[in-house]
Amino acid sequence: MYTLHYTIQNDQCDYTGRLRDENIFVYFSRLATVDGSLSGFYKESMKGKYGYVVSKQSLILTEPIYEDDEITLTTNIGHYSNVIFPRFYYIEKEGRRIGECRSIWTLIDLKRRRITSPKRAGLTLPDNPDLVKEDPETLFTQDDRQLVSTYTVPYSDIDTNRHLNNTHYLRIASNLIPVEAYENHFMDSISINYKKEILAHQTIELYLTHSDDTYIIEGDVEGENCFIVKIHMKEYTK
Repeated sequence: MYTLHYTIQNDQCDYTGRLRDENIFVYFSRLATVDGSLSGFYKESMKGKYGYVVSKQSLILTEPIYEDDEITLTTNIGHYSNVIFPRFYYIEKEGRRIGECRSIWTLIDLKRRRITSPKRAGLTLPDNPDLVKEDPETLFTQDDRQLVSTYTVPYSDIDTNRHLNNTHYLRIASNLIPVEAYENHFMDSISINYKKEILAHQTIELYLTHSDDTYIIEGDVEGENCFIVKIHMKEYTK
């Protein structure tokens, strides 16, 4: 289990002083990269050839995170198969666990854009842990969704796996929620399903379904659903 410590900076927060939730997933990505190297799930010879991509993530927060908060993040790998690698993240603040995220990853051949095995990537994996948790939430297209916007993927959104960075999906989705909704509410539940890669210069059609404090944002490219984000907002006063 690998651990990182962060002090939340002003430029990582929104106008309310709360951490932008997309940054939590940025921290998770950094954590997974280091932990993967230390625990034997990644090695330097894979660079540019093989990489892990996330298919689902579900995050639960019991309270928001603010500027100057000091948080501790830890991660570990769950019981894996030859193609499915569960990874779990935990967030602590002032000695209290305030968040937990469940995610599922797969290993792909970056040139062929296909799922591959650890053996083909030259990996000899460590002993399989016994840790098993509930899978991240599976999301489905909504019948009553409404087209509200489009977004064309720029250069700055593309990561080393040559597709839209997984941490940017939440930023795109959160921009469809009215600013007023953030005044006295925070995202206490976030689930993301990544269904198909999105590449540079592709235009995403963005659909929104809203019921009470729940927002479901879907992204389609050329008529095919590529991702779904489900966000629940909870009232909170500091």
